[in-house]
Amino acid sequence: MSRLAAYIVTAPGLEQVTAAEMARLDLKVVDLGVGGLTASITWSQLMLAHLHLRTATRILIRIGRFEASGFGDLQAGLKEIPFHEWLPKRCALNISVSASASRLNHTGAIEERVRAVVRRSYDPAYEYEGGVHTLHVRMSRNICTVSIDATGDPLYQRGWRTESGPAPIRETLAAALLQWSGASTHKGVLTDPCCGAGTIMIEAAQMARRMPAGRNRSFAFENWMPVDPAQWSKLLAASDADVRGPLKKKYVARDLKGDMIAKAQANAERAGVLDDIVFEVGDATKLFNGPTGGAGLAVVTNPPYGERLSAANQRALYLELGKAERLAVVAPTSSLPSFKREFDDTLATSNGGLAVQFARVAFSG
Repeated sequence: MSRLAAYIVTAPGLEQVTAAEMARLDLKVVDLGVGGLTASITWSQLMLAHLHLRTATRILIRIGRFEASGFGDLQAGLKEIPFHEWLPKRCALNISVSASASRLNHTGAIEERVRAVVRRSYDPAYEYEGGVHTLHVRMSRNICTVSIDATGDPLYQRGWRTESGPAPIRETLAAALLQWSGASTHKGVLTDPCCGAGTIMIEAAQMARRMPAGRNRSFAFENWMPVDPAQWSKLLAASDADVRGPLKKKYVARDLKGDMIAKAQANAERAGVLDDIVFEVGDATKLFNGPTGGAGLAVVTNPPYGERLSAANQRALYLELGKAERLAVVAPTSSLPSFKREFDDTLATSNGGLAVQFARVAFSG
């Protein structure tokens, strides 16, 4: 098991963004799919990916692949997989089954056979010493692929955002916007005038200071049998040593509501970047009322849309945001003309199940 066959799950549309991030971490991408990438990685790279990848949702490790046209084939193939070499003792197993274009298509029956071979149960009412692990079994064209979830809770759950407001942007999506737009390498001040829980500026500040995205949480793979705890500890120490000092040019996060600013500050404190961001209560529709207008302002934001804002107020807000010299936004495709800017590039993805576009202008992605 010197190299691992990994599948890195992403939000649809972000595959190239995650591939570019993996390349910066020297992680070898084998193939790009829809909603994910396959990669060949080492154990240390698996740990590194969990610490530093900001745009991926989770990482699965393939431990078996075989043809299964019937339940006999399925059980025989499963018995060839050394589950005991992966899963810790006294752990629980959650089994996720999907099936398409296969003779075996009853997911419940497939799960029964898997559990009979693995002999691990799961009752959410109990706590398990070895943790709860998830086994993904995918049947496609009579080929069974068995993978273990190395991540546990999704990677967008960094551990610091315990307070949020309406329609928050996921941490992974915020990081993807920053990376794709080029804002993450911008040398000047970044501003989010619709900051909500502060996610975008917190992600930006952590990136600028080289703080590992996964430093404040644990992962499922930490309990796996082959994992060397000493190697994991050394990697954590090396990542901590690489963190830069506080930002000299503080980022700016504004919101119309004082209670949201208080939540954003609490999140920033848990993330270790409270002193890197100036938090202000302010009206984004009056962002450029000063004498300089939008000159020099670099805005990265997830402005409200849909039911959160009336059509007239949305147009007024977007028109004001469009005055920024540099702009990176998340918004529905139909709303982009309201910014009155000719964007350099756009990227289709989704936010909270709603189809949206990343759009950028004057940043170099």
